[in-house]
Amino acid sequence: METPLPSYTATTSDVPAYSAQPTDALPDYDESGTSAPISSFVPSRGIDDKLPSHFKINNNYVIPQLKPSDLEAHLVLLGAFHRLKEEVLTFKRVKADVPLEPEERYAVFLQRAVYRFEQWAVRMIGEGQEDEDGSRRLKANEVPPLDVMMVWHTYMLNPRTYLEDCLRKLPGLLRIGSFPLVNLASSIDQETLLPHPPSEGRVSAFSSFTEQPFEPPINTTSEETVAVFCPSCAEPNTIPWITYKGDGYAQREFACVCTHCKFEINRETLGMRKFFEDMERFMIDTKRDFMANTVLDYQTGLPVGLDISNLLCLQYLRLREGMTPIRPKGLGKQIGWTFQALEAYCRKGLMGRRDKPQITPYRNPGVASLDLASAVIRQMGFIEKMVNLGFTEPGRWEEDNDTLTRCVVRYHHFLDLMSAMPGKFVVPTLVPDHDDKVGQGALSTAYDKTAEGWKERFGVPYSVCGCLPPIKALDVGEGGSSGGFSLFSKKGKSKAAPASEMPFTNPRPDLIATSNDAEGQTHPSEHYSVVIINPGQPNKTQAQLRTQELTKRANELGKAVEKGKVDGWAELMHQREVDHTPSFLCPVQYGVAKPFGKFGQGDCTALSGGAVEGNFEIGECVKGNGMYSLCAAQVDQARGGPADAIKPSAGMAARRH
Repeated sequence: METPLPSYTATTSDVPAYSAQPTDALPDYDESGTSAPISSFVPSRGIDDKLPSHFKINNNYVIPQLKPSDLEAHLVLLGAFHRLKEEVLTFKRVKADVPLEPEERYAVFLQRAVYRFEQWAVRMIGEGQEDEDGSRRLKANEVPPLDVMMVWHTYMLNPRTYLEDCLRKLPGLLRIGSFPLVNLASSIDQETLLPHPPSEGRVSAFSSFTEQPFEPPINTTSEETVAVFCPSCAEPNTIPWITYKGDGYAQREFACVCTHCKFEINRETLGMRKFFEDMERFMIDTKRDFMANTVLDYQTGLPVGLDISNLLCLQYLRLREGMTPIRPKGLGKQIGWTFQALEAYCRKGLMGRRDKPQITPYRNPGVASLDLASAVIRQMGFIEKMVNLGFTEPGRWEEDNDTLTRCVVRYHHFLDLMSAMPGKFVVPTLVPDHDDKVGQGALSTAYDKTAEGWKERFGVPYSVCGCLPPIKALDVGEGGSSGGFSLFSKKGKSKAAPASEMPFTNPRPDLIATSNDAEGQTHPSEHYSVVIINPGQPNKTQAQLRTQELTKRANELGKAVEKGKVDGWAELMHQREVDHTPSFLCPVQYGVAKPFGKFGQGDCTALSGGAVEGNFEIGECVKGNGMYSLCAAQVDQARGGPADAIKPSAGMAARRH
């Protein structure tokens, strides 16, 4: 029997009045908005009515950090992003002069979207005019087009990289603060998921600042070009976005020769130029302009002291205070124009220590320290899951106020679980989702621990999608279940009716739903996992052991069901397990029809995708590309991948999915 989601209008006696200052609470998801919304987002009627007034996280009561209406606004944006992708994929109005497969066209579209975002962020937002409190509110005429909005959204889903990039190079975005979710959703027609027609002022402002048309470039021809500055002489070169040869700026094999100095321009030399420019800025002001990956603490994500950043840069750049700055061209001649040469140079500064030079962010030549185009593709996998769940359908929430409320409740309980498992890697389900890039083996193990912790702390299963958790998570011991039930009958108990014959009641409908239409909502999230194609023996063994363990769980559960020693939860899991695809075992990333390796620009799985190919361990894929730095997926021994490993063969490269 499905119990209706309870109303939380009554005040609970053990919940104190909330009087903490704003700084005591978690940061609000939408604390800053546009100065005036360009339209108005209208949430579904009563969608926030059942939301609790407080949540207990780490023994502290806090007000809700987001509301169901925020999720609804977010889903409107996700639906619009997905519709935009479909528009690009199905574009057939004119015959393209350079034939592209639909996914290739979308890859080109995203490269241009990233370029447009950079122009908007640097030239239009820039420093920006501050408010009295030092913040900066996004003006109505500064609201970007949908493609730029999509890139910005994905950028912020990589919070560590986004924060450091903003601290170093994008002060205007830093002052805007959190993503103005509801106000940006106001630019979307909730019925069609198409952008509202922009005002003339908005179109004019974007075009004048960025020198780009306001409408996203759905189709690209070989006649459309971009100015690319030579890494050596810094003179502009007019480069087509796409060519028949596949070496246009938006294509994987991009390469050309500078028309001024005949220097070879490719993504590696452009990335090296980016490194040398930052190095020159640091030499000019060693107390302020620091290199990437030296500003934030790796463990906490918080800024380190200026003296620490200064010392890190001086050491691995092999510099000293008061040194005369050297221009990028001179640095290129001195160090070389390859990442392998840069790695060798920087490693000498570390004097043989195990520290790894932080040069991975320079692999991508853009403003961001990651491949934003590929990050959008990775995020689109999650968006497609939301679409498949029906969450982005117009009018979806008009008659359903419970589902999104349950999502918000689960999110806050997930935060509480994280606080109860310090130092542990906690894996979310699709709701709530997360941002991380970790090997599937590490994720599967961490998910099992998460399921055990959730059941022990909250008394109900973490997931009922059909993925079987460990038996420990299926059977709560004495006093471990606030719901007063257990999945398996205990030996030595009185001869009561079998658990399977007892009426089944869900004691926590605020945390989990048993209806079939909600089945997929609790599936483990893995869209940021790293999948290994053609894996080496260690990963094959790991996958085999995982398969054996799941088979054992299924057999044990099946026997218990046959003997009538299970309750409704286990019956439900047993029914759904039969045709369910387990998490963390798929040969390629979910939602991917074919490899993305022949287009796009990155080889690293974290920068450009969710899969790598080769006989090596997670964390080793960047080796052999001349970037022996911390794995771009931020994988280390504590999180499931080796920090130091054998160098793979030269032919091993990551594939884009």
